[in-house]
Amino acid sequence: MSRLQHVPAPSLLAAVVTLLLASANAHADVPADSSARTLDAVQVTADGEIKNGYTVKQANTATRLNLSLRETPQSVTVVTRQRLDDMGLFALSDVMGQVTGVHVSVTDSERINYVSRGYNITNFQVDGMLNTFGGSIKTNTDSVIYERIEVIRGATGLTTGAGDPSGTISFVRKRPTDTFQMGANLTVGRWGNQRLEADLGGPVALDGRVRARVVAAKQQSDSFRDVYQLDKDVFYGIVQADVTDSTLLEVGHEYQSPHTSGVTWGVVPYWGADGRPANLPRSTNLSASWSAWPIVEKTSFVRLEQQLGNGWSAKANFTHADRDTDGSVWYGASGYPRADGTGVNAYISHFNEKSTMDVFDLNVSGPFTLFGSDHELVFGLGQSVREGESEAIDFDDSAPGYAQVPDWRHWTGDVPRLPVTRMGYLASENELRQRAAYVAARLQLADPLLAVVGARYGSWETRSWRYTHDDAGNLTGTTRTGYKPDDSLTPYLGLVYDFNSTFSGYASYTDIFQPQDYRDRNGDYLEPVVGNMWEAGLKAEFFDGLLNASAAVFEGEQDNVAEIDDSVPPSSLPDGSQAYRSTGKGNKVKGWEVETQGSIGEHWNVSAGFAHTTIRNRAGVLQKTTTPQDTFRLNASWRPSGIDGRFWLGGGATWQSGIWNNSTRPGADYLATGATESARIEQDAFFLLNLSAGYRFNPNFSAQLNINNLLDKEYYNNVGFYQGVYWGEPRNVTMTLRWKL
Repeated sequence: MSRLQHVPAPSLLAAVVTLLLASANAHADVPADSSARTLDAVQVTADGEIKNGYTVKQANTATRLNLSLRETPQSVTVVTRQRLDDMGLFALSDVMGQVTGVHVSVTDSERINYVSRGYNITNFQVDGMLNTFGGSIKTNTDSVIYERIEVIRGATGLTTGAGDPSGTISFVRKRPTDTFQMGANLTVGRWGNQRLEADLGGPVALDGRVRARVVAAKQQSDSFRDVYQLDKDVFYGIVQADVTDSTLLEVGHEYQSPHTSGVTWGVVPYWGADGRPANLPRSTNLSASWSAWPIVEKTSFVRLEQQLGNGWSAKANFTHADRDTDGSVWYGASGYPRADGTGVNAYISHFNEKSTMDVFDLNVSGPFTLFGSDHELVFGLGQSVREGESEAIDFDDSAPGYAQVPDWRHWTGDVPRLPVTRMGYLASENELRQRAAYVAARLQLADPLLAVVGARYGSWETRSWRYTHDDAGNLTGTTRTGYKPDDSLTPYLGLVYDFNSTFSGYASYTDIFQPQDYRDRNGDYLEPVVGNMWEAGLKAEFFDGLLNASAAVFEGEQDNVAEIDDSVPPSSLPDGSQAYRSTGKGNKVKGWEVETQGSIGEHWNVSAGFAHTTIRNRAGVLQKTTTPQDTFRLNASWRPSGIDGRFWLGGGATWQSGIWNNSTRPGADYLATGATESARIEQDAFFLLNLSAGYRFNPNFSAQLNINNLLDKEYYNNVGFYQGVYWGEPRNVTMTLRWKL
């Protein structure tokens, strides 16, 4: 174990914060003309992105208002394009693993959740538009088409509908550039990883009034897990036109198809038949080579923006998306491994769904003057409709020994394909419909006091239909279920007080009302999550906003929180979805976070943060024990000759506190009687270290090396789910060659 792993995380964080503040003070003493030369090297784009930096000037995801991070009365982490490139982050799961206060919880190779402040993040936005594709399987979105990814922690009901106390992940797509640009990246790495990216854009007609951009990526790789393979295709195209001097039109299309095979449906068995840990290696994957949950997601969008004069504008957005998944799974995760290679059986099923999503939003925003102060207002309305259907199928897994793993010690994935019969009619349909009207304002109450207020009034309704047929395929019955709570008003209130030109204090409050698209083991929808959440803290801007820092405390209470019902098999509902149960009665969440992100001059980029969260029920019993209470994230890059230098060096560290879960293991006489007993599975606190470096050979060509999990730490990402564990990734090395015109 390295020396770094013995350093307590709070002490390490204190050292980092001290270093940053010392650097800030040191720069503050530099004469004004020298400081100006440093800032001149940093470029800021029209939407607030700081070129080559780790932060932004503005982020409107939390409120739809044009606020700086310091003016936003919530915790916001921004993962910029520069940071994504420096760290070699492609999949969303890798990106979220580097975000302050977010824990990536993996149930199996395809079911991934992002946990913030103790609860799963269920709200996603793309260019401010809701993405309501949910369920057990979510696309592990590729980052190549995005300029940045913003994560807002806490309730975001003002922009996403009913309040969600965990947060929102917001994607900002790349846009066409005013000048011609072209680039390509080739990445090769461990486990046969091969990835090619291309990015082309610029003016195409009418003296630059029409601009376009095309981004594509192709990736193929194996995995540290046996049998598992990835074959991913990504495409994105957008055309942007100045229809008039005051009218902007955007039309685009996005395609993501992360096809994976050899997928898992559960975890690796932890206990052996003798009641002791089986110690199956990290490479264990008792999956059939054809086991797959393929997802194809296609999204088309259009945006029209009309300038109204005096800083006011109207924006109309429409998104249509299609998502298809159709695959069979066979995965050995049931039972307890025996020394002779037997003892494990497979979970087997087939899942399919075709779903569509239509989202519309219209809003008007602009500044106004009242009582001698400048303010900002935005108001609008929107609707989101998601519809899905599943085809009726029948599969035969009754062949003798078909569900048994013959020898887990020498597994190759060689299993006859699951015989699937398509019945030619629907088994079920579902619909989720949301409507809302919203208003938000930035009010300058006094020279040092800013108020961010707003409200959203909306409706939420889900319906489903399940069909039964006779042997001849004739419809014999329809079971209709649905849930529509009363329309809800979600208020938002935040206050920001400027102590001076650098530091501000803030506080915010919102009610929580979150309908749940989860069903219990009987197929009934769970009651909405209700409660409240407040947050208070300090924020600071250094170097004219190039470096942002924040510290926050938060507390909230919730009822009816959903969690996976592990008393029934995974995805055991008739439509193949997961059963949940409502166990959070009077759950109280509280914690604190500190974070800094941005640039220290033109030589250093840094992002660092520490988060502490606890959740207890009404009786004071700790909840969510598979989510670490403490997490630490650090990432930095050093360019000794500035942004135009040839060489750069970077790296980072992540740390999390221990996690645990209860499980069932074989008793002393299990082989004779089948008796089991309760036992805890634990993962102690651990560090992971990353390293990166790059060299620019000339203005057009550069190379980059990334090493993740540098010390090859062995750890579990998840423990106790169905008596098993989910291994984290071993040391991974990639080399990227970048070319740009």
